[in-house]
Amino acid sequence: MQVVDDRPINFIEHIWCYLSPFSAHQIDIWGESFPTVEHAYHWKRYLPGQARTKIMQTKSPLECLHVSHQLKKDPALLDPAFDKDAVMEELFRAKLDQHPHIADVLKLTGERVLLKEISTDPYWGTGADGKGLNKMGDLWMKLRKELTVAS
Repeated sequence: MQVVDDRPINFIEHIWCYLSPFSAHQIDIWGESFPTVEHAYHWKRYLPGQARTKIMQTKSPLECLHVSHQLKKDPALLDPAFDKDAVMEELFRAKLDQHPHIADVLKLTGERVLLKEISTDPYWGTGADGKGLNKMGDLWMKLRKELTVAS
């Protein structure tokens, strides 16, 4: 008899961390190679120039995030055409294509809810009160559904 576990999955922990934009999975996209999805996402946020160079010089995804938060204080550096939802989806699709084991990990989640449990991000995650939009979890669930339909 198979036991069904329907508890939500926090993909920041354990093998599920492979679904994080911070995971150490190089992404080749837009004619560039990025050490992580986080680097690519923040690089794309800015117009070509010094801001993108600074993003590429960061040594970790966390440093990349902090540098980007400082850079975005100058609106002149930001690409007005940047669509964060579309960019993240494009990056996660690239991650799945370039790292097939990520698709295997995603399939292992079954039908469970995927959450980015983080108090400081009510857009991509659950936010401090747990009522955030969880856009990243929703995006992974959308991609998982496509994978299971295609299988």
